[in-house]
Amino acid sequence: MILASFGNSPVSFVRMAEALEKYAHTTEEEIIVQSGYTEYDYKRCKAVRFMDKETFFHYLETCTVAILQGGWGSISEASDMGVRIVAFPRRNGIEHHHDQGQLVRALEDNGICLGCYNENDLPTLVEKAKTFDFKPIKRGSATTVINNFLENL
Repeated sequence: MILASFGNSPVSFVRMAEALEKYAHTTEEEIIVQSGYTEYDYKRCKAVRFMDKETFFHYLETCTVAILQGGWGSISEASDMGVRIVAFPRRNGIEHHHDQGQLVRALEDNGICLGCYNENDLPTLVEKAKTFDFKPIKRGSATTVINNFLENL
């Protein structure tokens, strides 16, 4: 099962919905979509607008791959759970108020996710994600950073 999540941005993300539906016609794998505020008439994907946190985490724990919009929240939670992530960034000024591509590229450079910048690449990226050696997010300590800064004043 593949989980796809659009996050909680109130801006529609039809580009991702269309890519998911197109991909669904090429795979036997079930695709569960948390569509958020994006309205789309899915034929092959099973979609709900929002899931409670318990249900969402259940799907994250059991999915083969998560296709997530490029926001920090769901990506960091999924990475902490060891989930295989394809991140689909929203475009600046069209689908979001900032460029999610910058975050996705930085996370991809660190092996945390695979970035889907072109919707036609989604099927290839999902297959790659199934065997990719993902890395966890390296967490820092704000206390250490602040103390180091203060010591160097």
